[in-house]
Amino acid sequence: MSTRVYLSKHTCQTTYEEDTPVCLRIQRSRMTVKDLHSRLQYAYQRDDVRLVRRITVLLDLLAHQVPMAVVCERWGLSPSCLYTCQQAFLLRGMDSWAYGHSGGRPPKLTPRQKKRLVELIEAGPLVVGCETACWNSVLIRVLI
Repeated sequence: MSTRVYLSKHTCQTTYEEDTPVCLRIQRSRMTVKDLHSRLQYAYQRDDVRLVRRITVLLDLLAHQVPMAVVCERWGLSPSCLYTCQQAFLLRGMDSWAYGHSGGRPPKLTPRQKKRLVELIEAGPLVVGCETACWNSVLIRVLI
């Protein structure tokens, strides 16, 4: 995967904190763009909406050179999210799309307890000894 980075022909505005104007434009190779398109088709086949969205955003940013503001408005994303996604792709390539476990609290019930809970819920609240014939969140919480 080759990356070409070159200076833009347009001059950049500098703020008082900066002393060197630098405008970088990143252009991906044709092979990378082809690979992005093939992975997009694969994501469509798998019905992976998150991956379709991420690849489409990257194609807009890197291959089609759509301005950041337009992509933000089109997809309802913040610029920081787009910069993070773009930076991850530039640093790690195709590996940046792998979604890992996002953490969260570990479950309190064991698989055996979950199975028993499902059996009790399917049996109905009357079997458990409740006065009503319909489950609600309070009854299920008491049951757990």
